[in-house]
Amino acid sequence: MTEASEAVRPSRARDMKMIRHLIAAVLVIVPCSHALAQKPAKGEQKEADRHFKSGVALYKEAKYGEALAEFERAYEIAPHPLVLYNIAGCHRELSHYADAVKFYNRFLAEGKGKVPAARLSAAQTELDGILARIARVTVTVAPSDGATIIVDGNQLGTLVEMPLMLPPGEHKIIARATGHKDVERTVRVASGDELTIDLTLPELPPEPATPGQVGVTERESRPTAVTATTKPKRFALGAAFGTNLRRVADSGAPSIGLGVALGSRIELGIDAVVVAYAVMPSIRVRLAGEAFSIHAIGAVPIAFTDGEMTETFVAGAAGLGLGYRPMPALAFRIEALAAFAGESHGTTVPAFVGGQLWF
Repeated sequence: MTEASEAVRPSRARDMKMIRHLIAAVLVIVPCSHALAQKPAKGEQKEADRHFKSGVALYKEAKYGEALAEFERAYEIAPHPLVLYNIAGCHRELSHYADAVKFYNRFLAEGKGKVPAARLSAAQTELDGILARIARVTVTVAPSDGATIIVDGNQLGTLVEMPLMLPPGEHKIIARATGHKDVERTVRVASGDELTIDLTLPELPPEPATPGQVGVTERESRPTAVTATTKPKRFALGAAFGTNLRRVADSGAPSIGLGVALGSRIELGIDAVVVAYAVMPSIRVRLAGEAFSIHAIGAVPIAFTDGEMTETFVAGAAGLGLGYRPMPALAFRIEALAAFAGESHGTTVPAFVGGQLWF
């Protein structure tokens, strides 16, 4: 740009290579002092001139993306409206219509009094040609705060100037916002179309709470000894040692038993005394407590004749017991009952100490 400043002009038929090259070769010859009204330092001016001329050469070769980069660098070093005209022309050839319209408008606004009136008129004609070949699409999003617009895979951001200027054809428009589900719409437009698209973003459902998540209290997250497992234990195999508290020195025998839980508070069981011929069906009802508990017990001890005993008899018994269940599969207990077997056999006070394995 030390000798002349050049502005590329648009092609009238993009698919005709010969015409494109002929029109691209028509350069506006402007003295350097006119092209760069705000002169940079001598070294910077030389660098800007190099990028500008490289952009013109690349434009003639239909390398519009590369030419655009050169013109943008030239404008960055030595801003002048004429360079805006060339930038607009590159965007037009690349079908970046929104950017082309923006830079044409900037050129028309900033070029008054700085570039020839004929060049401004030509730019206006080219701008009108772009506006006639595009579609205008206005996108509204609800909620609008923080919503991002994506067109054909290109993220435009949250503050998008409307209407969108789109070339004829099919386009995919996506609206996205934090905490909401994406909404997608595909539109097919022709030149001159004007339409409005309303996109409403539904809220995403809240994520389910997980163990340890903020908001879960310590009591909720800490299982007790009895409820540490998700599947309750229902059947038990037990062993105990029992004695008659009224005749401790003369009595005592081991027993084995089976139990089944009916809900969380009731247990049915049957115990068999190993040494004697006796069984004891029973029912236990938990009165209070969890890991440490107190329960009531009712039983029907049945003694069978064993050769020495002359008859079989049935007694009724009731009492209380203490339980400790350190884990769901293991329990210990101590129990004392009062049993009455009629006038002929009297009253006994059986007591048992034992444990259970639960399955």
